[in-house]
Amino acid sequence: MKTASLFVGIFAAVASSLCCIAPALALLAGTSSLAGSFAWLEPLRPYLLVFTISLLGFAWYQQLKSQPVDSCGCESQKKTFMQTKIFLSGTTLAALLLLTFPSYSGLIFQDNTPKLQSITSAPQTAFVSIKGMTCEGCEHHVKQEVNKLKGIVSVDVSYQKGNATVKYDGSNTSLSEIKKAVDATGYKATSTRIL
Repeated sequence: MKTASLFVGIFAAVASSLCCIAPALALLAGTSSLAGSFAWLEPLRPYLLVFTISLLGFAWYQQLKSQPVDSCGCESQKKTFMQTKIFLSGTTLAALLLLTFPSYSGLIFQDNTPKLQSITSAPQTAFVSIKGMTCEGCEHHVKQEVNKLKGIVSVDVSYQKGNATVKYDGSNTSLSEIKKAVDATGYKATSTRIL
């Protein structure tokens, strides 16, 4: 029972952070379109967090409660490695790292802000509404993808507002290329306009 609750707890921890882990996995895999496909899990995140913590709490309760002893004063059953405090500690640490992933996801994404290039025309500013972003990892993923375009001056992305503001050199890139870069991340650029 303890081992089963540990595995279900780890599964719930992965599920609760999958919407935030997907951009990092997409970065490692070299494919951007995977990231936005798990955004549907975001509304379930609070429930999965509580479920994970409850299961880990139950596993720790089972581990720390007094074990039955037989007539000679020995424990009645030999524990396997998966029933030890070491395994439970490792599982708890892994679950906590998964649960807190959104708070340190920015460390995984490298800041690839382009070096200022000589701009041939006055920079333009584009406003892009984006659907599907759920955490800071999403912001970093969109920013990284848009920064790959030529002529990008700056990119400001907000998952809370669901948008991005991009300053760019119109002679090197276009609004449609910016939209394609956002869509390539797996999130959806719902509207674009030049400010």
